[in-house]
Amino acid sequence: MSPRSLRTRLVSVAAAAAIAGGGLAVAPSPVAGTAAAAECKASSTYTVSDAVIPSIKYIFEKSTDAKVAQGTAVKYTIAASTTGAGNPYIQGVWDTPPAALRDVKPTVKVKSFTLLGGILGGGGIFGNLIQEKTIDPVGVVKDGDSWKISHTGWAIFASEAYTAEFTYALPSDVGVGKQLTSGGATVKGTPDWSIATLRMPNLTACTTVRGQNAGESIGGSLDDNGLGSAEGQLSSTGSLADMIPGIVGGLMG
Repeated sequence: MSPRSLRTRLVSVAAAAAIAGGGLAVAPSPVAGTAAAAECKASSTYTVSDAVIPSIKYIFEKSTDAKVAQGTAVKYTIAASTTGAGNPYIQGVWDTPPAALRDVKPTVKVKSFTLLGGILGGGGIFGNLIQEKTIDPVGVVKDGDSWKISHTGWAIFASEAYTAEFTYALPSDVGVGKQLTSGGATVKGTPDWSIATLRMPNLTACTTVRGQNAGESIGGSLDDNGLGSAEGQLSSTGSLADMIPGIVGGLMG
């Protein structure tokens, strides 16, 4: 072996030893066709054409916050709107939450068009036509992997979307960094897609759990000690803001 070839081999051996000794490793080449991790999308939409007048569209959307604080609550909103001048009715909504929340009964608030809250309610033509109502917990029913609410008919008016907000308290074992992807949604209504139910398995929304900020941590500490909610309520004695002047006055008086 020539001196030059020997030197080349010695350099190669020394380089390999240095890499091994330094804890470095050569990364394997990515395998063709390997799927990347699914993107956590906070909203999705689904559009249906009217069976009689195809130019009329029904638009459904499911959304949530991109991030939610650990130990608080997550809200999934199902919205329905139409491009037509008619007023179809929604008679039932099913929300399929993430697997980690399926046994957590949600609180549900509905926002829907109503003449009673606007013109007929004394508000005149410029009155509030959207009525907000929290559903009685008795009316929030578990149905398989979903939670269901029902009604004789919530109206969808042109340019006025119907929304159903399902809010779930996060269990203590749902940690920071956890992605919570809800399942789809199902809607029953009239006059078009109501004959059967409209199932939308791909109408999903995803949020990521983050750590609490200072204010959320303080609110959580008050909750843990029976001193009220994260909204500043101190049991039945009033809000924290209401009590501070009295406390300060007592110390100075």
